[in-house]
Amino acid sequence: MLKKLKLAAVLAAGLASACPAYAADQRFTVKEDGLVRFKASVTGITRVSVVGDRISSIVNDNESSVYQVRNDEKTGDIFLKYAGSDEMPSKEGGYLVTEKGYTVAYEILPIRSSTQTALITVRGSAPEPEAASGGAGGGFAETSFGGGDGFVDQLTSATRDTIRSKIRSPLPKGGSNGALISTHRIGELVGEVRVASAGKSARQVREQEFYRSGVLSVWVQKKSLAAGERSWVVVVRSK
Repeated sequence: MLKKLKLAAVLAAGLASACPAYAADQRFTVKEDGLVRFKASVTGITRVSVVGDRISSIVNDNESSVYQVRNDEKTGDIFLKYAGSDEMPSKEGGYLVTEKGYTVAYEILPIRSSTQTALITVRGSAPEPEAASGGAGGGFAETSFGGGDGFVDQLTSATRDTIRSKIRSPLPKGGSNGALISTHRIGELVGEVRVASAGKSARQVREQEFYRSGVLSVWVQKKSLAAGERSWVVVVRSK
């Protein structure tokens, strides 16, 4: 009886080592318009899901990808299947846009191990205009829009539209601090895409750095920067 138990234990151990373990889910919580880095298998299919929401579209940095993408109409999840060469691919990135209107920058980290599911929880973070007394340089220009929630909604929409239309990489690849990369007109507003740079030392980025006359709101992608790191800044101003 003892020999049988030992043999069963040996067989169980052998089976456990022979059978690959399922990879644990990748779980992320990210602010709206933030950045998430997830691993995607080059040997299997990787599922990407936004918790409590549905992915409506994908914007890729290079307008092409080494991954085939299939959308599940019932769940709103996407499934990535590697379709490139035998060589290990480089990282690639872009943006996920959800049906609730959230935008999240993503970066894919290729791996050869078993498939992992990426579960993303997005927390809303609507930008709000600062009070006129909060900025430097003599305050801000008057605007023809009314105050209250409607005005905040317009600024939020303008910020999101500028991100979707003008930003094509998870982080800036160059540019000095405050550099203007592009502009985007949205009705009576103008969205400016700028760069925040840490230089040789780590630093905190404050919205007040980007306020000047006419500026109505400032969105900073990442406020804590390591040495040499950059982040996107979107400034919304009146025409």
